[in-house]
Amino acid sequence: RPPSHAPEVRRSASRVPLDRPRARLEPFGEAGGRARLRRVMRAAPATPRAVETGARHRNPRGLRGVSHVSRVAAGDSSAGTAAASRVAMSHDARVATPPRVFVMSDIHTDFPENMSWCASLSDVAFARDAVILGGDVSDDLRVLETTLRLFKRKFRHVFFTPGNHDLWIKGKGKEKSEEQRGDETTTFRDSLAKLEAVLSLCETCGVRTKPFLLLPSDGDDDGDDGDDIDIDNIDVTETETETGTGGVWIVPVLAWHHASFDHEPDIPPSVKVVPPPERVMSDFRLCVWPPPLDPGDASVALALDAMNDTRLEWGAFLHKLQHGTLAERESPILSFSHFLPRLELCPEKRMLFYPNLPKAVGSDFILRRIETLRTHGLDEFGSGEGGVKVGVAKARAKAEREHLHVFGHTHFGWDQTLDGVRYVQAPVSYPHEWKQRPGSLVVGPDASGRTFDLSSVDEDVFSEDGGVSSRDVNTAAAAPLCVWDEVGQSESPTDGPPAGSRMNEKKTFGFVPEMRARWSDHYKNTPRDPENTELAWWVKGG
Repeated sequence: RPPSHAPEVRRSASRVPLDRPRARLEPFGEAGGRARLRRVMRAAPATPRAVETGARHRNPRGLRGVSHVSRVAAGDSSAGTAAASRVAMSHDARVATPPRVFVMSDIHTDFPENMSWCASLSDVAFARDAVILGGDVSDDLRVLETTLRLFKRKFRHVFFTPGNHDLWIKGKGKEKSEEQRGDETTTFRDSLAKLEAVLSLCETCGVRTKPFLLLPSDGDDDGDDGDDIDIDNIDVTETETETGTGGVWIVPVLAWHHASFDHEPDIPPSVKVVPPPERVMSDFRLCVWPPPLDPGDASVALALDAMNDTRLEWGAFLHKLQHGTLAERESPILSFSHFLPRLELCPEKRMLFYPNLPKAVGSDFILRRIETLRTHGLDEFGSGEGGVKVGVAKARAKAEREHLHVFGHTHFGWDQTLDGVRYVQAPVSYPHEWKQRPGSLVVGPDASGRTFDLSSVDEDVFSEDGGVSSRDVNTAAAAPLCVWDEVGQSESPTDGPPAGSRMNEKKTFGFVPEMRARWSDHYKNTPRDPENTELAWWVKGG
């Protein structure tokens, strides 16, 4: 059976192909796969960086079976290498550079190659930055914890929303080998219970799962990660926004897929007989939902969407957009979900080896939740407590906010603007996909010439036993995709340093310009035609 996301794609040098799905994708299907992952987890990151140890024990006050990953010095090197490097930066330099925001989805670190790539990312280069992890890290809670802690050490801010793999419950019948069942210490009654455990784990690790306004000062590494800051009491002045160094809202959206999301015509049986998703997609076998929730309808998607209001404090976020400080009201929106908010972000059915894939990739509730964020509260700009603080007469009215939404799940690189909202996907995906169809995964280059392309990672970065080699992995590893970065610089006359001084430069941060990606480029040039049910040549030929 194919996995519960996009099928693989056969590689083609000249056209836009999609592979047929493999019979099954199990990260530990090969003998010794789990043992190799253990070695990677123990070796990530390698000397001289801090090492994640594999010590696991039960937490009497929290989750049972969740590993508590400690940090120890590697060899004779200092355990504070990254911290010392950050401290070495001057305070003025840190204030002058707001945090960048990097994005990725479908990390799948239960594959040793993916865990090694994550471990190879610099411990210093992203010290003031933020990273968005768009779900599908691992169904194993211990691997998820190791991954979250790994990114939390490398990035100042880590944001996460669960994907379908993260809520799988594996352990029944033949779903796991004897070795895998024997190595598992935590079980959950259903996927809702596991979701609560995942969200609680994020809180323990300092990973954010709720809307958060990332301000320029949040890149200032003074030893405080900002968790104790009361954002309601921050007085953000006009100057902070007008200098071009304003913040950006990072907005996670919890979701689940439902079949009614697909509103386009099916491939007729006379063309191809396509089995329903519940017979093909792994989610229907590996997730368990308590009654009356039924994965066959929209009840699961509706229940998880409602948790944005109850668990993730969506109402407080909307209140800040309408009545908050100037920065809270006017800052751009960077929302993200694991699943698709629009069907147009998935290739047409005739292009897919499994044409019913769109029935298990997205949720209408995501779009309903995010589609008004560009203008929410702006029609009453200056009203409420925020207007009193900054002064209505001085306020700059805006017609709408910039909005970029990051998604995942389908394992296709994407960058496209629809109805004023820009949609981006940068999937880490499965290792074999970067060998079979790299062209449909690559995103970029961006304005700085950087491209999200893991096919170019030097294989020498990995040692023979699957760990990270002792070479300088930072020069070998491909970087994650950056969507919020410095987009311009200008000089401001002051009474201080002379013109031309770096101290007079004002850094302007914003969303990077739209980037190349094979599938989104295809739809920018070719109108979508869902009524056409003639199979694509690569599907017909397969």
